Parts: sequence; structure tokens; C-alpha cells
Amino acid sequence: MKYWGEYKIRMAQTILGQSEASPNLSYYRNQLFFYLILYTFTFSPLAIIPGIIASYRTGFINLLILNVILFFVLMIIAFVKPIKIQTRKLIFIIALLITSWSLIFNLKLEGPGMMYLYSCIIVTCLIHSGKIAYKLILINSIALGLIGLNIQYQWVGLGLTKDQSITTWFGITVNLIFVSIIIVACFEMVFRKLDKIIHQQRTLNEMVKSDNKKMKDTQKVLQEKNDELSQFAHIIAHDLKEPLRSMQAFSDLTISKYKESIPEKGQEFLNHIKTSSKRMALLLDSLLEYAEIGKDKQKSNFSVNELMEELEQDLSQLIKESKANIIYDGLPEINAYEFEFKQLLQNLIANAVKFKKEDENIKVKIEANEKIQHWEFLITDNGIGIDSKHQEKIFTIFHRLHKNRFPGTGLGLANCKKIVEMHNGKIWVDSVPDKGSTFHFTISKELEYQLDN
Repeated sequence: MKYWGEYKIRMAQTILGQSEASPNLSYYRNQLFFYLILYTFTFSPLAIIPGIIASYRTGFINLLILNVILFFVLMIIAFVKPIKIQTRKLIFIIALLITSWSLIFNLKLEGPGMMYLYSCIIVTCLIHSGKIAYKLILINSIALGLIGLNIQYQWVGLGLTKDQSITTWFGITVNLIFVSIIIVACFEMVFRKLDKIIHQQRTLNEMVKSDNKKMKDTQKVLQEKNDELSQFAHIIAHDLKEPLRSMQAFSDLTISKYKESIPEKGQEFLNHIKTSSKRMALLLDSLLEYAEIGKDKQKSNFSVNELMEELEQDLSQLIKESKANIIYDGLPEINAYEFEFKQLLQNLIANAVKFKKEDENIKVKIEANEKIQHWEFLITDNGIGIDSKHQEKIFTIFHRLHKNRFPGTGLGLANCKKIVEMHNGKIWVDSVPDKGSTFHFTISKELEYQLDN
């Protein structure tokens, strides 16, 4: 196989070295010609050597010479440089044509001349074009017709026309011409369809390349805008936190120093300023946390079961104070962004614990179901539940359902949504008020085969 490969490469370099590299109809015709020469030259001794022996024994010395010449012509086509591929094709077609007519004149209808003539037409159609093949059919038809007339009227003394039946001659030659026309017509139809498909494929590829370039350019612009937005959020948050700290400090200082001289209503106003500035600082911290999600993401394989054990330790104080029961078992090992995934579970568990019923201990159950293209996780609780009209809104930034009853910034579930989308997943909730909620989210398995930016 090693030698066959080297032989094939050498011949390809000789024959196809000057041919077109783009995948058009001409390219495929050249490829077909290459393989035709490859196998014809390789296996030609199986036909040429017996032909030489037979020609020698029967006294057809001219056919013996023809066989030898034909082998050397194949060698020239296969290995001699530099010859253009179109010239090689022309040499091959002429060699086939001469061989065909030589066999017809020497062996008459009893020899393989007609078969070679038919092969010459088909090969011309395949490696060159149907137009050339039709012209060749016309030339052969005229020549065969003239020979037939010579059989009938004996205008010229040819060995081919002696003792030959005009009926047999025209019967065979007419069928040969008819079959040749039909086959060439069919091949031309196939080649036209193929050419159309090639052009459509090329147009489609160009469109895809153009769309991909536009998409990459858009992604680049989007990434730049996201970076700018993240930087802007950092600057705004840090710049605003300083005056907020000043507001809190001066509020405390004013209340403590001038408490006796400030009316009760004034103290109430100062406390409002202090509370609002603290809430504003908390919102700014939450915004920074939201902006930071996925900034330095790193993908890895990890056990969700082990991650939950870590979370239980991290949330041990919250779990103990709320007397929460966290249930999980048999959670899978996945390929995801571990730090962000931990944030996601922590937010959902903390959310479940936070919105528990006053007269009932909270139970939180974590489950996972494997699907074909993703993992689906379920976080189920027996909390206060969510009305159906709010089940989509709760994932939007700053959306809070129970502003006066429960503290918060309205960014917890927005963070969850951002993390899930970072994993090419979706998040939603099924809930019945006063019965509890089940948060569903998916993690794509395709992350395993994707590279981080």
C-alpha cells in the first residue's frame, strides 16, 4: 500500500499539477481523467501483453506495433512533464480513436473495434464535454456510413468491406450510434445538474462565510460593548459608593452629636437618609456582583453532590437559623463553570429558605434528570409560592414581589438567569401560591466540546 500511495501521488502531481484546485465541474472532470489514467495504465499490461502475443501469432504485426505504441502513449500521459492536462486528454482520446479504427480495419466486426469506438465516445463525454462527444459521434457516423456504402457499391477496394454484409454492418453501427447518443445525452444532463449544484453550493458557502464574518464582527463589537459596560459599572459603582459612605457617616455623626437639638421629625429624616444610603450601597454591590458573573469563567468537571456538601457548610448558619432541611442525593458529575454553578445553587437555596412560611419549616429538595442534550436540575421547596402572573417577571433585574415583607435587592434570580444562560440553558419556575415552588434550569452538555473565549 505504501508503494501504491507513492505511485498515486507521483502520477497525480504529473497529471493534476496544472489543473484547477477549485471544486467546479472542470475540477471533477480532471479528477475523473486522473483516476482513468491511473487504473488504465496500471492494469493495461493485462490487455496489452496478451494482445501483443495474439498479434504476433496471428501475423497482425501492425496491431502488435499499435499495442506497444499505445502503452508508451499511456506512459507519456501518466508521467511526462510538462504537458497541460487538456493536451493529455486530447492525446488519450486520439489514441483511443486510432486504436478503435485500427481494430475495426484489421479485425472487422469480429474484433473489439466497435466496443473501443463506443468507449472513446463515452470517455470523451466524461473527461471533456458532451459537445466534443457529439462531434465525435457525427464524425464516426459519417465514417461508418461511408464504409457501409463502400460495402454495398465497392467504390474502393478495402479489405474491411470484402465479404461483409451491408445489413449486419448498418444494424451494428446504427445501434452503436443510437446508444452513444442516448448515453451522452444522459451524462450531459447529469453534468448540467452537477454543475448547477456546484454553483449553488459555492454560492451557499460564500453566503455562510459572509454571515460567519458578520457574526464574528458582531460578536467582537458586542464583547467590546460588554467590556465597556462592565468597566462603566465598576467606575459608577465605586464612584457612587464613596459619597454614600459619606452620607452614612455624616448622618450618624449628626444624629449622635446633635440629637438633643434636632427635632424628632428631623431625626426620622436623617434615619431615612441613612437607611436609603445603606440600601443604595447594597444595590451597588449587587450590581457589581451581577456585572462580574462570568468574567473569569473556567470550565471543569466536578461532582454536584460534592458541591452541595460545600454549600451546606457555607450556608450552615442560615440553615440552622431557619431550621431548613436540604435534601439531595445521586446528583451527577457535570462539565460546567464550577464557581458560577455554585453561585446559582446558593442563590436558589437561599431564595427558598428566605421565602418560607412562618408556621412551617422549609424543605428544599435538589434533583437532576439527564436528557439527550442537557442536564435538567429541579430545586423544589414548600415555601410561600409565586403567583402565575409573576413567574416570568421574577427573573428580571430589580424585580421584587414582597418589598415590605422580605429584604433584598431583586438581583438574586436575575443572577441565576445570567448564569444559566452562560451555560446555554434555560430557567423557569412552576409554583402554586401557599404550596411551594419548583425552579427548573438546564445545563447544556455541549459545553464539554466548546472552548472558552
